[in-house]
Amino acid sequence: MEEYHKSVLIKEVLEYLNPRQGDEVVDATFGFGGHSKEILQHIGNKGRLIAIEQDEDIIELVKNESTDKRISIVNENFLHLASILKSRKIKKVDKILFDLGLSSYHFDTKKSGFSFNDPTLDMRLDKKSVTRASDLVNSLPEKDLADLLFKNADEYYSRRIAKAIVEKRKTKKITSAKELAAIISATVRKRGRTNSATKTFQALRIEVNNELGVLEKTLPVAINHINKGGRIAVISFHSKEDKIVKETFKKFASLGKIKLLTKKPVVATYEETKQNPRSRSAKLRAAEIIN
Repeated sequence: MEEYHKSVLIKEVLEYLNPRQGDEVVDATFGFGGHSKEILQHIGNKGRLIAIEQDEDIIELVKNESTDKRISIVNENFLHLASILKSRKIKKVDKILFDLGLSSYHFDTKKSGFSFNDPTLDMRLDKKSVTRASDLVNSLPEKDLADLLFKNADEYYSRRIAKAIVEKRKTKKITSAKELAAIISATVRKRGRTNSATKTFQALRIEVNNELGVLEKTLPVAINHINKGGRIAVISFHSKEDKIVKETFKKFASLGKIKLLTKKPVVATYEETKQNPRSRSAKLRAAEIIN
């Protein structure tokens, strides 16, 4: 499955998560199993790995690849971590990993609206969800749309972009990512190598999947479901995510529940960013449960 996605910070994840023989591990964002494959080499025959993945298309692609009996793949959002463990009669595990980035698959398959040239404007990772990106783009009042772009992605031109979108939809409903990207590029100049629509797409994706809300709710649950001496590692890809991880870890550290293993986020090496440009924005934070 390497052709679909190259996992980031693998060496660093193994260092800070420190999987050991017999560990029970949760990969809360399994994807194509890049991190899990490496973790399995360290937990031995008695170890177990619970792999959570909310995208049913990815589950379909990996189900024949994941024949290792130590893996249990769950098609669910990691928001339901507690109930997933409870259903398996597991009170606590030893390690939990979150890799919050989208896989290359989501950008390259051109069918869900994550890429600027996609013919659709969906952006749902969980197809059971109701709201699509097109619903937000075509229905939100101009002020609310501008606020969303600024709140979720710090889009400096949020008001200008929202106004252009609202003007365009007066004459025609916006139904594709390609169309939305064209509206934005005609409104805002490209910023260096970054496409002018990048932050708008990020903001919409975050809203559609409630990514920040789910992360904020789940991190405390995850920490409370790890054994003493166990570890949690989180890879984030933008400042809003990293802020939630940082503040949650800081809160639990002040309560004497965890010990921070990374005072500052760990980032990809120059060599990795050259081989995998999408690793440039990756930030890893980790902590150990001490109480």
